[in-house]
Amino acid sequence: MHPRAEVRAASRGPGTVRSRARAVAALGVALLAGGACGYRAGPDAEGAEHVLIASHQLAAGTTFDEGLHEFADLVAEKSDGRVRVEVYPSAQLGSETDLFENMRRGLVDVAVVSPGFIAEFVPEMSILSMPFLVTTREQRDAIIDSEVAERLERLMRDRTGNEVLTYFGGGVRQMFFNAPVDDPSDLTDRLFRTQPSQVLADSFGALGMHASNVAYGELYSALQQDVVSGADNEAVFIVAENFQEAAPYLYLTGHEVTIRPAVISGHTLDRLPEDLRQVVLEAGEEAGEFARELEAETDDAALEELRSDPDVTAVEADTEVLAAMVEPVWERYAARWGLEDMLAEIRATGEG
Repeated sequence: MHPRAEVRAASRGPGTVRSRARAVAALGVALLAGGACGYRAGPDAEGAEHVLIASHQLAAGTTFDEGLHEFADLVAEKSDGRVRVEVYPSAQLGSETDLFENMRRGLVDVAVVSPGFIAEFVPEMSILSMPFLVTTREQRDAIIDSEVAERLERLMRDRTGNEVLTYFGGGVRQMFFNAPVDDPSDLTDRLFRTQPSQVLADSFGALGMHASNVAYGELYSALQQDVVSGADNEAVFIVAENFQEAAPYLYLTGHEVTIRPAVISGHTLDRLPEDLRQVVLEAGEEAGEFARELEAETDDAALEELRSDPDVTAVEADTEVLAAMVEPVWERYAARWGLEDMLAEIRATGEG
């Protein structure tokens, strides 16, 4: 773990990620009712002139949480305490869809939101999470530093007012199931949990599965009760949520190196004075680098943990076969959005 993340973890004291998540999950309604969300101008009790609210849907102590706490620390340092960032994990302030919409309304300032959820507002963002399209971290790095990212950021800003602050992610998504999977034919007719994105539904549908939009917070019990038979996630989050207990059959597809925008409300940027706006933007960039490095490190370690778990069955997938099945979906949507050139550019980044 990154040294600064270790310090923060030690300061929180004992307790597992899962137990901390359960302990805070019930706070959401009270926080919202108590006015915990939305930009606040100070000074507050700690002397900050501006208070920003940041949130994400994952458990306390996960890489998203550490990344936002790093952002908070950097903002406090760079602003000499004039700006304070409060971080709310575990979907305390709502789902990723709720967070994105509430940033549009100026009720939340910063949130980590997956492309599949942003796609409800900007469908083209789904191109960043098409299965088997972005499969190495080098390819991911090339994309987020390219015109591809700039074009998608402009689309999001123009349509929603929200802006990309930086990018988190970097874990590698794998599939996991509550019944054995040995080859692509075993995927047929499985009910598979996806984010609420038609692109993802069609992509996994091309593999023979049926998409279900079970809420993330309900996924563990849904796997236990066979409401869904499988899902996908990065190894670090599979371990954090103990999904391998309910679905111990790991299908190693490596079908997505994640690109997870950390989004900031345009209302927030407009309210901040210019000097503090630049502080927040600079802190965001640095926090993104920290979060991507941390997630790569912890995800690799979590995958090894899963591979060595005697209760987990890990099967290497034939990714060439699976990618060929999904490729027509990439092309169909790229044509629908007029992004054939963007798809070609993304594919080219993976050929170097």
